[in-house]
Amino acid sequence: MNIDPEDFPVVKKNAGNQKGKIIRGDKQNIKDQINWLLGEEPSGILNNSDLSWALRKTEDDYLGDVIGEPGWNGMKKMLIRPYNSMGDYLWGNLYLPDDAEIEDNSVKGNYPLVIYLHAYSYATGYRRRITPFLKKLTGQGFAVLAFDLVGFGTRIEEAGQFYDRYPKWSLMGKMVADTRNVINDAVERIGFIDPGRVFLCGYSLGGTVALFTAAMDDRVKGVAVAGSFGSFRLTDPATEGNKHFSHLHGLIPKLGFFEDHEARIPVDFDDVLSCVAPKPLYIIAPMEDRHHPTSHVETIMAPVQNLYKELGESQNLQFHQPETYDHFTGPMMDEMVKWIGGL
Repeated sequence: MNIDPEDFPVVKKNAGNQKGKIIRGDKQNIKDQINWLLGEEPSGILNNSDLSWALRKTEDDYLGDVIGEPGWNGMKKMLIRPYNSMGDYLWGNLYLPDDAEIEDNSVKGNYPLVIYLHAYSYATGYRRRITPFLKKLTGQGFAVLAFDLVGFGTRIEEAGQFYDRYPKWSLMGKMVADTRNVINDAVERIGFIDPGRVFLCGYSLGGTVALFTAAMDDRVKGVAVAGSFGSFRLTDPATEGNKHFSHLHGLIPKLGFFEDHEARIPVDFDDVLSCVAPKPLYIIAPMEDRHHPTSHVETIMAPVQNLYKELGESQNLQFHQPETYDHFTGPMMDEMVKWIGGL
């Protein structure tokens, strides 16, 4: 694959005009640009086995045992494993409130669902330090589905030969595809999930995946992220810039072709967020986040805030900039849970 950045026009910063008004344009055109950036998703075979509570697994696989499961006392848990999997043989865990009613090996009621997407944690996947967040969400009556993103935790080996198998795709594209498949299976194959109340939560990398997914999938009813985006087009010598995605983590290879031509990148996070609008959107952007400079985040957010106002949905956008560094604290979790619970 080879891309000549000179084939792409220069785009004004944040895709907006001098007054910070976003070009509302054609959402489908923006989605096409996002799809181009993420690469060509190959056709595949999706599992359609039973995802009922009765046929849930009760023991973890060996990698899960090695990594270690979060303490889940105070929650009920449904293990989803490759032979009763989601999507392309994807496994994960579904957590329920401890007082969930089980009758005749079936869960009673309809639960709103939060899909949690984890940070950069190669060795442990989603399992590291997340138990408090799971308990806060299930304590508010949510079902929570968590799984390891490709290349992390129990799926670390899947990334090794990924680009040999899928030279025209991207790891970020795979992460978004997996998340969309999880949404599809949760609403269609798990009988106790409310299909009208599916939300995404993510921190760091997981928040980036959540935003791309919410932009592309109308079944997402709200999204909450922390420390999850800056700008593709704006550069800062104090960060690795787009090499973070193209080289350091190998998530979006196409960005690597635009080094020193960042203004020609056809899509940026203001475009992504404009496709999320007017859905409820909760953003935490720490002021001392060394990966996402505050000036970049604010440049991206200005036209997005304006767009929500133009659409008459300002109440659906919450943008917080705590005076702290890039981490996911207990108070941040509390505020996210409170916000989602109010939707």
